[in-house]
Amino acid sequence: MKLLFVDLDGTLLNDQKSIPSKNLDAIQRASKKGHLTVINTGRSFSSAQPYMKQLSEIQPNCYAILYNGGIIYDYTRQKFLYKKTLPLEYVKHIFSQAEKFGIHCQTYEGNYVLAPRDCPEVQEYQEHSQMPVRIDQLLLEHLTEEPAKVLTSNLDNPGLHEEYRRSMEAWAKGKISMFFSNEHYLEHVPEGISKGNAILRLCDLLNVPLSHTYAAGDAENDLTMLQTAATGIAMANGTTLIKKTADYITKQNHNQGGIAEIIEKFIEN
Repeated sequence: MKLLFVDLDGTLLNDQKSIPSKNLDAIQRASKKGHLTVINTGRSFSSAQPYMKQLSEIQPNCYAILYNGGIIYDYTRQKFLYKKTLPLEYVKHIFSQAEKFGIHCQTYEGNYVLAPRDCPEVQEYQEHSQMPVRIDQLLLEHLTEEPAKVLTSNLDNPGLHEEYRRSMEAWAKGKISMFFSNEHYLEHVPEGISKGNAILRLCDLLNVPLSHTYAAGDAENDLTMLQTAATGIAMANGTTLIKKTADYITKQNHNQGGIAEIIEKFIEN
């Protein structure tokens, strides 16, 4: 059995946030030959759920890696295989530092995005993720569950966001990992959590050798995934950095069925 790990946004999904039919057909063909496509995304459970459902309908088993590796979920059996969260003291520190820089900060609870105030970044994220948002000015006082991640977002000033990131590096060492999942979103997850480490965990659970793994992505948070899998694949629409890391760059982008190209070239053979 071969495992193909795929990012969602900019990889499996097109710009309309749907899975192109070419990709679905190829995933189903690969499944009939005994291979498995696994979602590996920074998205939350509820945001990724529609795509998990779609893949579960064309594969006998459906697994998903969520929150950049913070959760591994068996959708077929509806159970968590792995979960790691951020201590609340870390969450409060991240929110405090983001506030000092005037940068939007949010976290997650159940199916909801939690934010202290409404702003353009909240509205953009809601449109992007299709997740409901709960605004709570006293969010940090009311937060009782440790979240899988915190996200900062800045639509207007990437330089300020990068400055915030640099200011956090000394404190973050040994506590959290930070990486951009696109030009606007900076992800904050527990130390040691990454898409790459999640591949190792799932391969161990499924008893699949790493030599049988392939990973496809387009952005910075996909780097560890491409570095960990036996074959790392960058999408044609991927960043310069991700392309430098890849063993192969697709000819087709995310709107043209790049995942189908990968399956035809690497998985079905």
